[in-house]
Amino acid sequence: MWEALTAIGSILSAVVIAVTVVMAARQVRITTDQLEQTRRATQFEAVRSVLLEMADPKFVEAYRFVMHELPEKLRDEKFYRELGQVGIADDEVHKEIYLLRALDRVGAYVKYGLIDGPIVYDTYAPRILLSWESIQTVVSIHRQIASASLYRTAEFLYDDCARWTKQNGSHSEIMGAKQRMSDFVAAATPARTAVTNE
Repeated sequence: MWEALTAIGSILSAVVIAVTVVMAARQVRITTDQLEQTRRATQFEAVRSVLLEMADPKFVEAYRFVMHELPEKLRDEKFYRELGQVGIADDEVHKEIYLLRALDRVGAYVKYGLIDGPIVYDTYAPRILLSWESIQTVVSIHRQIASASLYRTAEFLYDDCARWTKQNGSHSEIMGAKQRMSDFVAAATPARTAVTNE
């Protein structure tokens, strides 16, 4: 009889342990799901913040400045000398500094895993790639004066974005965009002048 009771007790203990294991596994799964949802919500807010920053009028203005005005400004002696002030030059005049800081900040977020780069690249790869390509003279001057490690996270952002766009088949298309824009403007100007003079 005692053997039967011992066997029943062992079976009941095994059932209790099995139920406990199943419940614990279920709780772990629920906790893991909750952590994943929290991570995704945090990631969403971080990415949303970055995407809004890259669409912010001040960022867009700095991007347009770099794309359209910076090459000419670099020929201006006063502007060029002011580049030597690195981070203390007037942001209203040196809009390229605002752009560099923004790219450096976003690069840090991506480099250290605070946001997933592909989410940003899918929307803003052209701005990232064309900005970095267009600002190399400024970066070079700042690195010569201040530190060779200056804007490393912006450079990381560029490199990672370039790698991503190559893997997704759009890198050459993006990098040719600046030349195509210039070609379009050059070709459209005489044609438009002829149309408006008629």
